[in-house]
Amino acid sequence: MAMRMHQLMLNVEAYSLHSGKQRIIGYLMHELPESRLDDENTVLELHPHKGLIASRLNQTQEYFSRILRELSELGLIKFEGRRILILIPSVDRLHKYQTA
Repeated sequence: MAMRMHQLMLNVEAYSLHSGKQRIIGYLMHELPESRLDDENTVLELHPHKGLIASRLNQTQEYFSRILRELSELGLIKFEGRRILILIPSVDRLHKYQTA
């Protein structure tokens, strides 16, 4: 119960202090296994539907998709539609973009 409460508090903090783009990058970074945080060309497959992920991040599905497209245009990620298969060319570069 305490762990769940702590996670909820972290979520409220993220909604309040971070931009939508930062929350999405944070979510992607959180979904990566720790052993992959320094890898190049890391593939991440997100299993929930885009709408569910967007909801978890307190965003609309359209906004979530738009941010994924923006990150793709910046060369930070590449993704394939419905499966949400994301290739992260450089995890370090993505992380640095989040904190910039």
